[in-house]
Order: sequence, then C-alpha cells, then structure tokens
Amino acid sequence: MIPSRFLIGVDSDGTAFDSMNHKHLDALIPAALEVWRMEREVANRFTEIYKSVNLYSATRGINRFPGLLEVFERLKKEYPKGKNLPELDMLREYVNENSRYSTASLQDWMIEHPSSELSKVLAWSIRANVIIARACEGILPYEGVIEALAEAGEKTTVAVVSAAVKEELEKDWIFAGLMSHVDVMMGQEDGFKPEQLQRAIDLSGADYVLMIGDAEMDAEAARAVDGMFYPIVPGKEAECWKTFREEVLPMFLKGQYGKEEEAKYYEPMKAMLKEE
Repeated sequence: MIPSRFLIGVDSDGTAFDSMNHKHLDALIPAALEVWRMEREVANRFTEIYKSVNLYSATRGINRFPGLLEVFERLKKEYPKGKNLPELDMLREYVNENSRYSTASLQDWMIEHPSSELSKVLAWSIRANVIIARACEGILPYEGVIEALAEAGEKTTVAVVSAAVKEELEKDWIFAGLMSHVDVMMGQEDGFKPEQLQRAIDLSGADYVLMIGDAEMDAEAARAVDGMFYPIVPGKEAECWKTFREEVLPMFLKGQYGKEEEAKYYEPMKAMLKEE
C-alpha cells in the first residue's frame, strides 16, 4: 500500500452493493423463521420489527447478532407469552462480552459457554450464510461506484469497512472488478467499524478521513476517528455516487469538506432513517 494523507472508508452492503435487502429479506429473516417457529401473528410482527431495526431506522447496518437480540427484546415486550420465543440471557451475554461478532466467534464462545439457546442462534447464522451465498451471487455494484472508486484510488487510500463476513466481501468485490481500487479489506472479523477505520489510518498514515456509508453507524465510525462522513441515501444510491465523484471527492482532496458540507449531504439520510 502507498501511504496517503487521504483515506476513504467504504461500507459494502447498501453502500457499494445493493445487497442489504437481499441479505435481510431473502436470507436472515427466512432463516430466523425456520429456526424459531413462531405463531403466525408473532412471526409477522417479528418480520416488521426486524425490518425496522436492520433496514429502516438509525440502527440500519447493525451486526446480525446484536441486531437479532434487539429484535427479540422488542418482540418479547409485545408477546411475553409468545410460543417458541427464545430465552435471551446467553445471547445477551455473548453480545455484551464480545467486541467482534461473527459465526466463527460465536462458535468459539460456545466452547466455554455451551447453550441450547446459542445453538439455535448459530444454526440461524449458518443457514443465513448459505442462503446469502446464493441470493447475492453475482451481485453488481451500484451505478457509479466503479468510476468513483477508480478516481478516488488514484489519490487516496481506499479501505473497505464493513460488518459483513470478509469471505463474502472479497467474493463480491473481486467479482465486481473493484479490488484493484482497494488497499485494505476488513470485515466483521476485524472488530467494529471504528476499529477498522483506525487500523486503516494506522496502516496508511492518513491525516484526512472520509467514511462513505448508508447508515448512522457509518457516521459514528467516522466521528470516532475524527473523520468526516458522506451518505449513500437508500433509494438514491446512483445519484449519491455521482455527487460524490463530481462534488465531494474534489472538496475532500482540497481539505474543504467540513462539518457544514457534511450536514448538507447527511440531512436527507437522517430524515429517512428516523427512529420509530
């Protein structure tokens, strides 16, 4: 990697690729309904809450395990006597006691913390991964992503910063022909997004950091390392990437993309992802 004063972090699902809906609607939700065979009314409400937590609110982009915990905690408040709803103590302990969440880390955790409850969570995650591999096979990036990252890569360090599994990320980015524009690839195995961004800063020696993402947690990652944020607004991805290439990237490279500019672009996404 060539050191650069400028670092651009790029989220993958929902930012570079139209994979958020596929992963959640086609894989993670159906897999959960297979594992926890809830009554129809409860299952319908589970789906509604799941979509809110993972796609349509400020928690969009949350890792699957704390996301699942949040969904079930909300669901159990509404259906305290719902059949087949899991006990959450062991899942809560796993989420609270770990800083890196993945199928592999859960398996490791269960060596010392065996649990029938966590066995179902693990089965859900493994089943979802199988469906995701099929549902997202051959997925292409949003319009404008290749051109924007090719241009950015000429003058900046580009790091993929994602809560997805690294193996899935590499497969998607290689298939799309994007790896030649990427200097650092990081996934959920590398910790939370702030940790990933900080590692990319340490590797590149960058002074100026910009995180591109489609969720509030991407903005939080940028703030954690004193960087700036640029949003890819759900439903307006191609337009946002065009604006990034034509307006934001030149400003960033001149050191002119500050808090005022960030707020201008960020407001539409914040309005869309308001908490319930």
